[in-house]
Amino acid sequence: MKVIINENQKGLLFNNGILKNILGAGKYSFFGGKTVEKLSVDEEISSAGCTLRKILDCPDAKGQISEVTVKNGEVCLHYIDGCFENCLTAGHHAFWNDGGAHEFRVISTDEPKITDVPAVILSSLSAGLVTQFLVPEHCRAIIYYNGKPAEYLEPGKYPYWNGAVRVTCALYDMRLREMPIAGQEILTKDKVGVRVNFVLNWRITDYIKVSEITADIDKNVYTAAQLALRDYLGGKTMDELLGDRENIGNELIEQIKKRTGGMFIEVVSAGIKDVILPGEITAIMNTVLAAEKRAQANVITRREEVASTRSLLNTAKLLEENKTLRRLKELEYIEKIFANVGEITVDARSSLLNQLAQIIGDKDE
Repeated sequence: MKVIINENQKGLLFNNGILKNILGAGKYSFFGGKTVEKLSVDEEISSAGCTLRKILDCPDAKGQISEVTVKNGEVCLHYIDGCFENCLTAGHHAFWNDGGAHEFRVISTDEPKITDVPAVILSSLSAGLVTQFLVPEHCRAIIYYNGKPAEYLEPGKYPYWNGAVRVTCALYDMRLREMPIAGQEILTKDKVGVRVNFVLNWRITDYIKVSEITADIDKNVYTAAQLALRDYLGGKTMDELLGDRENIGNELIEQIKKRTGGMFIEVVSAGIKDVILPGEITAIMNTVLAAEKRAQANVITRREEVASTRSLLNTAKLLEENKTLRRLKELEYIEKIFANVGEITVDARSSLLNQLAQIIGDKDE
């Protein structure tokens, strides 16, 4: 049997299935029950014919192999010729020295936070090894180790090993947030059922204290605002609810602040967006509104009629007292008549001037 082993290979020589030698590059001839398994020097040593321990115990292995043992709770950063190659997990690992100069850096994962691994290396690690938490600029975060608070984070990116300690992160948005409280069925003081759409604007002031008192601050604020809304509006009549919505919003803020006083939040503003009345109440109010508008229209009509009559009376008095004014008024009307007259019939028995004089002449009273 002839075998050629290339420069980038190593050969494992077996005699009847038993490892005998490690072969370097070259051409070999064998007889009998001998076989050769070729391995790449650029890959981690792994044989289909024998275990890694057998290869390491072979006398020819001395000086040809670099090895490292990674225990449970550890990871190993593997470098070749000074460049990061991969991250090794628990186990015994071996590499051919012909593939380059191997360096190993073993790191314990008992301390989950990663502080001394370059970001470029972290980005190349698999999600199974590392979890990275991103805290946006407008947020703060709390890191938990096995359910217990461990760190309070400012905005930034934070990597952790996925080891024996379970690491979780809770984000808290510190921005102003809007909370709609829609479709609240409320019975007013005068026993009218209305549906109210309400909006509340608030923000967290101390996220650490919030994390200590509640697991869901949004739910707690919603419940407190809902109860304050029901209690407050339940003491208002329907007319008060519809007539003074701006002041109601300001008063509601105070009620909500009382209920959320121990929640470490700031209530910024609150207001009623919509008030939806029952169908029969809406019909009644529409009827009342129509009647009010008709009454207002009648008052305006009467006022105009009175003003018009008074104006006519004043004009009549002036005409009665001033003959010249009365004459000018007559001429004004005649001018308007003539403007719309298509033709004038003249009696031939008298002159045209006399007839026109009779039309526009003075009449004795």
